[in-house]
Amino acid sequence: MEKVIPIFPLKLVVFPNSKYPLHIFEPRYKKMINKCLEDDSGFGIVASFGKKISDVGVYVKISDILKKYQNGELDIIVTGINRFLIKNTTLHQDGYYISEIEKYDDNINEINFSLVEELQNEFEEIIELANYRLEDKFWTRLSESQTKSFNIAEKSGLSFEQQQELLILRNENERINYLINYFEAIKLKLTNAEALKKIIMNDGYLD
Repeated sequence: MEKVIPIFPLKLVVFPNSKYPLHIFEPRYKKMINKCLEDDSGFGIVASFGKKISDVGVYVKISDILKKYQNGELDIIVTGINRFLIKNTTLHQDGYYISEIEKYDDNINEINFSLVEELQNEFEEIIELANYRLEDKFWTRLSESQTKSFNIAEKSGLSFEQQQELLILRNENERINYLINYFEAIKLKLTNAEALKKIIMNDGYLD
């Protein structure tokens, strides 16, 4: 990951290893994406809260170009690579922002596997209650992942603010506990399967 990267503020949180479709239409971001494609480089997606952006974002790379329009707009898929912390930000001559960044890794890497099992049980119960089926490739990706909290968060219907709170946590066990508490709360509030399904489906992430 480069030390200085282009920044794309969005009402969106991308997690490490998640895939997300984007439609690029603003002239400055069309220039930014085309430069990334030319250089085979990535950019940072940061959560935008009104006029402020989060200090913690995710570095992404373009994994697929779905469509190029005659006016230069693009439909792309990005894949989250890893988290970063913004140190400072300046305006690029093409109109988008660039930031000097540093890695933002977990402070504690020891994972409590009994917590992992509890989270998976809670998640599977929610899926069952919602009468919702996730594709096999999601479960395969989940089983291979070292940070299952991020994978499960993609399909949990967290609010924008909750997604960012989870992204900032620097301990997998803390993220797992966050999700367990979240699932327990929505089970108490929502007994209707359709309501649960609506929450889970309203995520936008690709399996």
